[in-house]
Amino acid sequence: MEQSGTAFWARVSEAFHQALFPFRAVAEAVGGYPSDIQIWCFLCGVFFLVLVAIQTYGDIVLRRRGAFATGKVVRIDKSSDGPDTPVIEFTDRLGKTWRFESHLPVNTTTRNVGALVEVMYDPLHPKRAREVGRSLTKAVHLVVWYAVVAGLMVLAFLPGLISN
Repeated sequence: MEQSGTAFWARVSEAFHQALFPFRAVAEAVGGYPSDIQIWCFLCGVFFLVLVAIQTYGDIVLRRRGAFATGKVVRIDKSSDGPDTPVIEFTDRLGKTWRFESHLPVNTTTRNVGALVEVMYDPLHPKRAREVGRSLTKAVHLVVWYAVVAGLMVLAFLPGLISN
């Protein structure tokens, strides 16, 4: 039984190794010889960088052209994959109702359904909306995600840090 498990994981490892061939070929073409784990760290770092960049872009757009509205917490998302987050509903200048899930965890203001919350939204794309305030929480959130990206890139690019 143990041999079949070992053989299975050897096949999985080989499949992952083969999946990295295009990335390994590009790295070798520019003079690098990364290990598989370094390539995976790079790919994960790029993936997280894209997610964080999209969030940062949305924040920048809101700072430039954001409009304000009063929203209401309509639900608390208690999914098991992270902290509880408020789902907030607001009405834009045209009278249309929009709903978004905050990426920030609930706090004393947002922990109760029905609580009023100040919202900033993009008048051109009202789905792009955020809670107003909580600047320290937002800054910590941003710093943590950029630190994750930086850490993955360090692991990806420092030679000899991770071996095959």
